Amino acid sequence: MYGQTYRILIAIHPDAVERTQRILDGHNLRIVKSIDEGKVSLDADGADLIFVGARFDESRMFEFLEYLRLHERHRQIPVAACILVPTTMTHATVEGLSHTAKLYGARVFLNLNDFPDEPAQNKRVRLLIEAVLAPT
Repeated sequence: MYGQTYRILIAIHPDAVERTQRILDGHNLRIVKSIDEGKVSLDADGADLIFVGARFDESRMFEFLEYLRLHERHRQIPVAACILVPTTMTHATVEGLSHTAKLYGARVFLNLNDFPDEPAQNKRVRLLIEAVLAPT
């Protein structure tokens, strides 16, 4: 997967945009700020992958995941869900978010707080995200 360029819809909290751009540099990134903007972008251009954060659009990640799951055109697009901004959530809360995101169709849930923002770790995160594109 590494080395190929994909169309990735980025649905994350604004505080995480810069790091996400570093992690996924070289891909065709479309950053959306709301669920409605995400719907319009997907309807117009589709995507190879959706990268959604828990705090997207005032913490509406699950609402967006449900929308994707309920619409046949978008159901097959692989999704990587994550926490990107520092959080005081307990481990149990993060695990609950992870399990719920996967129930809603995310193929992976990453807590980027577990990966320091440095080139080697960002490359590792990139590979984990790109692995979502592999056939299931």
